[in-house]
Amino acid sequence: MSHSAQASWLKYGPLAAGLALALSLAACSTDQSPVAPAAPTEAPVTPNAPSFYTYPSAIYRNNIEFGKPSATSTSDFNNYPLSKTQYYVSYNNSKGEGNWFSWNLNKTHFGDAARSSSFYVDPTLPTGITRISTTDYTNSGYDRGHMCRSEERTWSTADNKVAFYMTNMLPQYHDLNGGPWYKLEAYCQTQCQTYDKELYVISGGYGSRGTLNNAGKVTIPTRNWKVIVIMPYGQGLANVTSTSSLKVIAADFPNTTGIISNSWQTYQTTVDAIEAATGLNLLSSLPDAIENSVESTKATP
Repeated sequence: MSHSAQASWLKYGPLAAGLALALSLAACSTDQSPVAPAAPTEAPVTPNAPSFYTYPSAIYRNNIEFGKPSATSTSDFNNYPLSKTQYYVSYNNSKGEGNWFSWNLNKTHFGDAARSSSFYVDPTLPTGITRISTTDYTNSGYDRGHMCRSEERTWSTADNKVAFYMTNMLPQYHDLNGGPWYKLEAYCQTQCQTYDKELYVISGGYGSRGTLNNAGKVTIPTRNWKVIVIMPYGQGLANVTSTSSLKVIAADFPNTTGIISNSWQTYQTTVDAIEAATGLNLLSSLPDAIENSVESTKATP
């Protein structure tokens, strides 16, 4: 049964599923055979639902469940809070980008909404903050690198549009964006869809290689980093009783060329190392003993 037929069966019953199946078969021509999904890289547990299932609603939990890496204030335009249903950003007006980004991720966030065809100025920015638009990246040699990934916000068209706000971007060389960074995003998706995990993700950049097109508006970071807290689906901070309650993955990537074929594991590190490089306090809501342990440990993926 096709993706659309199975989704229709789950959402609308056998009559709609039969119609979807008929339409799907009619659409399959000899021009292109359906591509089989890639096999998972590790033995999966039995998932609660197929990866293509579109849930009745996207369930968003606390985007800053494990604490804010730095204080934010609406009076400080270089640490300005942008709290959305889809993600949270500490926005820096002088850099034209976020200091850090934080979001929840689980299986209900993946759906069948089409990828947006445009990037958008964030309409929630207050008066006094410079608006960054897609044209600020044009001809710069850098991708508009999503922090909260487009695919992670496909339950609805509205969710996906918010993922295309320019406040959700950092400049990334394509070799990073389409290479190890993408591979870590795929790892996160597999954790949600195949292993039924709840993720809490924090990311950002640090260092400076100047600004896009030397325009003085958007800083180009020399490094991009990501920290991922992995727990069973539906769980969060309240369920943390020991270090075995969660897994913490940290990676610190060079924003450079020549790395597109590299694995994300090449750049795996510790939370402590990222904190030392950025000056941020990550996972500060964890009990101290657990925080100290997981932040100093390079977890096995």
